[in-house]
Amino acid sequence: MAKKSYSVEERQQIRQALLETGHQLFSQQGCRHTTLPQIYEQVGISKTFFYSFFSSKEEFIEQVLYYQQPKLLAYAGALMENPKLTWREAVTKFLQDSCYGHHHAIMIMSIEEEQDVYRTFDQERFQQFQKRQVDFFSQLLCILGMPSGTVNPRFFGNLVLSLIMVRKAIPETMPFLFSEVADEVAAFQINAVVDYMEKIKEN
Repeated sequence: MAKKSYSVEERQQIRQALLETGHQLFSQQGCRHTTLPQIYEQVGISKTFFYSFFSSKEEFIEQVLYYQQPKLLAYAGALMENPKLTWREAVTKFLQDSCYGHHHAIMIMSIEEEQDVYRTFDQERFQQFQKRQVDFFSQLLCILGMPSGTVNPRFFGNLVLSLIMVRKAIPETMPFLFSEVADEVAAFQINAVVDYMEKIKEN
């Protein structure tokens, strides 16, 4: 007979497995190209049971984004503590790896995927999401060694997310840009962000 009840601990373990699996598949395939059956079947649960944890694919994606945030902070911290890397090398590597997320198990959303999730937000939920984003970028700035209060986390977040999303959008979403120099442009933008940070650190 199929098991019909789960303990709180078992539910927590299943929820964690769903988030881990979703993060892995979203990082590799993107959100739009990953189906919910791919996720819950790999975890070994039914569609009905999946929806007892998450009300929709969009809510699940949102929760996977939150799941990823401490992983990114830990990775940034590990780079900053690496004695083989200078400050500039560590920050540059973090931004490069974030920009090419699929190579480093980092979930990067396309413009269309962000719009899919945004359409499901009411005002309160969007404000909560924005607050968590600000908290994340505030923590990231601290880990990257930026003096408290010197950089607006919203400004820094826009700098980082815009360079990541533009690179991801070329050429499919932004075909009028020159794809053959997309990597060069991304490298230039990353270098400009690091220059900006370094100048603030030195003042």
